[in-house]
Amino acid sequence: MSAEQEARAGAQAHPKILEVYGGAYQDQKLGGYVADITARVVKATNRPDGPYRVTVLDSPVVNAFALPGGYVYVTRGLMALANDEAELASVIGHEIGHVNARHSAQRQTAALGTSLLGAVLGAVVGSDALNQIAGLGGQGLLASYSRDQEYEADMLGVRYLAGSDYDPYAAAGFLESMGAQQALNAKVRNAEYDASRNDWLASHPGTPDRTAAAVEHARGTGVAPGQQARNRNTYLNAIDGMLYGDDPKQGVVRDREFIHPEMRFAFNAPPRFAITNSARAVLVEGPDGTVAQFDGAKKATGVEIGDYLTNVWASGVRLSPLERFTVNGMKAATATTAIGKYRGRLVAIEYAPDRVYRFLTGTLPQAGNRYDAALHSLIMSFRKISVAEAQSVRPLRVVIVTVRKGDTAETLGRRMIYSDFQAERFRVLNGLGPNAQPAAGQRVKIIVGK
Repeated sequence: MSAEQEARAGAQAHPKILEVYGGAYQDQKLGGYVADITARVVKATNRPDGPYRVTVLDSPVVNAFALPGGYVYVTRGLMALANDEAELASVIGHEIGHVNARHSAQRQTAALGTSLLGAVLGAVVGSDALNQIAGLGGQGLLASYSRDQEYEADMLGVRYLAGSDYDPYAAAGFLESMGAQQALNAKVRNAEYDASRNDWLASHPGTPDRTAAAVEHARGTGVAPGQQARNRNTYLNAIDGMLYGDDPKQGVVRDREFIHPEMRFAFNAPPRFAITNSARAVLVEGPDGTVAQFDGAKKATGVEIGDYLTNVWASGVRLSPLERFTVNGMKAATATTAIGKYRGRLVAIEYAPDRVYRFLTGTLPQAGNRYDAALHSLIMSFRKISVAEAQSVRPLRVVIVTVRKGDTAETLGRRMIYSDFQAERFRVLNGLGPNAQPAAGQRVKIIVGK
């Protein structure tokens, strides 16, 4: 692929990236700050004059990636997890490393738009019901890099960090934070977490091997830990007040509840299930690979809900006998189908004469019927909400506070919005170890509704 072809491919994919990830985060000051960090890192590369365009995506998903032609992306979810400017610079350097090594151009661009359910549940070729899953959550939007490509980008990113006068050890620190975040996500879902496994849901898994390699790369620069800039206070000032989690315009996740104040509905995930929201759909993940996708669609007025499911949504899919029922006073229909290895269930709920909401669930054979009741409760929890309840929804923000004498991870965790794993969430958010405590006078991040 020539440089011109790479630039064209990146330009063509850029609008789709914005669509799937909720667009660019509308904060010019923060965007300019990230652009300045990028410019500083770029000067240390072998292509200091190359065209680079960095975008902060308005997404809670922790992710960063690059496209051919110098398009670099970081999500505000990733920025909330990073603890200083050097850590963010390490991510940007890693992505620029992919660009300069032409890894993006080497991947199959046809993979754009694939995701967990697109790959696993998309076995029914041509099914609208299943193909609509593409891009869910922004996770796996791009085909994975190979192991060697990831390690090469790690090496280049560390080299760029040192060359731009950032602490090269910051790269390993951020990889550790990503690993801790993945482990916590698994714990919330009561799922097993193997830190050594290359998690195919994350484009940049923080594995122990990669973290150790990043430390070795940092040592190889000859720069001692802490000798070069981290700029923690500058970074915390930049993200203070930044939106965290979902934008209420796209619906919000509160613990195990999903609420959409503008569309005026809500539902609850079962215990040990986790919710991930995106501009296109909502993903609910449970133990043993149990998954559910939720989305909405228009329906022609007058089309009966059962006919909609069989003849519109799942047209051409072999279904089990259709069942009709009600969900909190709303007409609904359901049927099951085999979807690759998954036992799938489709549920359509008539919210209004011209509007439906849909659940597509999947369980693996080894799970048997173990999660049927949980998935049933998920579906039956779908409900309309009042104007007052909708107006009570407030966005979450990253707020920077100074640790006072007597403060602990436990007390600070209780100041956050979460009702479970409070101390663990606080520690992961602030890059603290499993039993570590913040020091008095230290500035830390908490998540509050305001």
